[in-house]
Amino acid sequence: MANKRGVAQGCRSVVDERGSSANEQGSASEKRLYEKWLSALCAGMAIFGVGVMLVGYKAPTVGLVATVVMLVGASALFAIKAKQNMRG
Repeated sequence: MANKRGVAQGCRSVVDERGSSANEQGSASEKRLYEKWLSALCAGMAIFGVGVMLVGYKAPTVGLVATVVMLVGASALFAIKAKQNMRG
């Protein structure tokens, strides 16, 4: 039992070390890339929502329009954050 606990604790320390070194090396660029992808994903989903309404598959209800507006807003905010992280 003591040996298994030691192995488990050893694994945790390796994970912690890797996590901290990953945070030290290029975390700003990774964060910026993540925010760019989130911005693109939100924009894509908003375009899809608009397309659903334009094709006539679903009527533009309050919920659908609100969802599209929120996705456009989120896309813009993530794009702005990505640009700010590029400068800072």
